[in-house]
Amino acid sequence: MYDMHIVGGGPAGCFAGISAVQQGKKVLLSEEHKRIGEPEACSGLVSKSGLEALSSYVDYRKAKINEIKSAKIVCGKEEIIVRPKKESAVVICRKEFDRMAAERFVEEGGKLELGKKVTRKFQARTVVGADGPASAIAEHFGFPRIEKYVATLQGEFSYRCQDKHQTELYFSSEHFPGFFGWIIPINEEEAKIGLGVRLPLHPLIYYKRFLSRLGIKEAKFSVSAVIPIQMRRQTAIERGGYRVALVGDAAGQVKATTGGGIFFGASCGILAGKYAQQPAKYESEWKKSYWLDLALHQQARAILDIWGGQPPSLLVRAAKMALFDELIEQEGKMDRWSQMVSPQLPLAYGKIVLCRLFGVKT
Repeated sequence: MYDMHIVGGGPAGCFAGISAVQQGKKVLLSEEHKRIGEPEACSGLVSKSGLEALSSYVDYRKAKINEIKSAKIVCGKEEIIVRPKKESAVVICRKEFDRMAAERFVEEGGKLELGKKVTRKFQARTVVGADGPASAIAEHFGFPRIEKYVATLQGEFSYRCQDKHQTELYFSSEHFPGFFGWIIPINEEEAKIGLGVRLPLHPLIYYKRFLSRLGIKEAKFSVSAVIPIQMRRQTAIERGGYRVALVGDAAGQVKATTGGGIFFGASCGILAGKYAQQPAKYESEWKKSYWLDLALHQQARAILDIWGGQPPSLLVRAAKMALFDELIEQEGKMDRWSQMVSPQLPLAYGKIVLCRLFGVKT
């Protein structure tokens, strides 16, 4: 018998496993697929600061494909180019990142079983559900449901990028209802191109239109995924003699703005490894550390949803005139939005406005 049974071998599950084993626990991690990291349905675009925060567990540099230093944001006919000075992003090979996390778990002394789908018959009284948005663990133990999801399609294409360090994000209530489209360069000649739409819409027709607009016909491969854009109301419980914690997509620990979940899922996984045997403690610890960040992303998504996912052109022009794009460049964070909500933010904004008025570089 094990001290903890983790179901799901993505970053949330693997980091939970590493953390638990380091606490001296005997841990079994079950992954339904025969290979870790497959199928690779993730864009792999992660904030560098988030990856650095996880680097004591996994050296992301070994999975690095490209570095992103700017973003072109297209809202209808309006465009904004943002070049953050404090934050950059990294494109990683998600399959390789997951594989390294699983290897670290095994090296620390954990037991990994592949090709094993687990929905019941657990090997421990403490269970961590890291089994994705359609979590069988959440269903089995009667957790409250997540109500809001997006469906995505993404492929890798031959695509000549004007700047291999600049991603492109497209917002349109007509073409990407409820979410957005993206082009993420792999190098000068290849890119990951995808989009998401709010369920119950199906992304395929929108995906074909997007690729047609870009003049693209053939992909190396395409993958689909469903992503939660809402936190689950409860993520830990004691029921039927089991102590259960949910992490990652299973818990809705995902940025509702972009669908990114590697940093938050892995970080909450670390906490689950420490506290899953105390469900109430796990719930309070992850919420104390990350709930506000995720709630701010969720609120931003709710505001975007008012317009079907596309901010009005007038609002975008007003934001540019008010120099909000420069504020994002100076103070923007990809993940930890709560760190931007501080007394220093109005001062930083005032400095930008004054510098622009007097023609001084910030």
